[in-house]
Amino acid sequence: MPSYSGKFRYLDARGGLLREGACQLHFDDTTCTITPASGASLAFDLGDVERPAPGEWDLGLALHTGNTVELRQFGAAFSGMASELTAAWRDRCVRCLLLEDLEESARFDAWAGPAEGMAPAQVRLYRTNLAVLPAAGAAFHWRLAEVDDVVFDEAAYNITLCSGGERLVIGKLAKKTGEFLEKLRGCVDEFRRHSAERLHELFPFLDPDRLGRLLQLAREGRTAPMAALAGIDRKLPEAWIAHAVSERLRPYFDELQSLCVPGSLMTGYKFIRPDEEAQSAEDTGEAQGEEGAPVFFWFFFPIASPNGTVKLVAWEVGTGAGRATYFFRAAQPVEAAAARLTRGLAQVNFRREPIYLPEESLEREARYRRYAIGCRKLADLRALRGAFLGRAVHSSPEKWRAQVQSILETEAS
Repeated sequence: MPSYSGKFRYLDARGGLLREGACQLHFDDTTCTITPASGASLAFDLGDVERPAPGEWDLGLALHTGNTVELRQFGAAFSGMASELTAAWRDRCVRCLLLEDLEESARFDAWAGPAEGMAPAQVRLYRTNLAVLPAAGAAFHWRLAEVDDVVFDEAAYNITLCSGGERLVIGKLAKKTGEFLEKLRGCVDEFRRHSAERLHELFPFLDPDRLGRLLQLAREGRTAPMAALAGIDRKLPEAWIAHAVSERLRPYFDELQSLCVPGSLMTGYKFIRPDEEAQSAEDTGEAQGEEGAPVFFWFFFPIASPNGTVKLVAWEVGTGAGRATYFFRAAQPVEAAAARLTRGLAQVNFRREPIYLPEESLEREARYRRYAIGCRKLADLRALRGAFLGRAVHSSPEKWRAQVQSILETEAS
């Protein structure tokens, strides 16, 4: 654990001085500790730093509480200290953004952000995600499956990632521009190629035009209406369910389908990549098909209340180790609600623990602390947890049915 001598100031949210003085600074990959010459030490999780604010001879650390720690007068050691502490903060952010189990491809120093707000940042490229870790700002990440296009502006020498109406601009890469663009396009193109090949294996009766329509409609990591699959090919919904629902889980699927508003069933899928296979079976719910990569399938079942209004959806994993049905509140329109729930699930790589663990566990147990921090940093994850109603465990159809009924009755009351 590095140790440095200097001075600190601890400020409240309004800039008022709470404490100051000489100190020893220690930090590791999780925790930063400031030990004053007198008085109690300050200790905080590096993930609780919302943003660093580096200066020429001082470093500010804005905490999620609104308070700020200022580090100054560290002498000749300051540059190394600031660099090492910022690197530790970035690594902790990656863990709190729940990216640590993904395979990293490369790192680049760049400027990144919206076109009107680009700022210095480290950009980390993974096989499935791109993380932006600003030098002074909040960290965030994009799933590459969500990227619609990658555009290179030769005049500005910037690279723009497009996803729906959102734009992320990355520039000032200097001689690394070509390398970054090549690696980024390579990752995005691999996604598209892999999706086309795997869906062709699963649904060989689709001609190229119909397969192309399926790839546009049902992109990896997104949710699509089952009725729209029938619009591509009348055989597709039945074939999809045949691949997506295992024999063990079919009774639960059939019962949920009987509760579902007719014509409203939605579905999605995710490929389990080699760098993700070490995750537990409960976290991934992976299922190995006849050929190719394992596939994780899910379904959303909109369920109407007694007055006919859809206020909740059931989320069911149809394959592999899916062990429970999850219920969420769903505002109208229900397809938009399912899309946001899917984004929240995708942000935690479809792990279950960040959904159902109570706040006390997230806050108090060190092994779940990164989930608590992730909830603060990821709006869609907060929305996912806020919409969660309960789960029915697949212990037996009878016990599961009783749990489902209890959740539905509680929500209706």
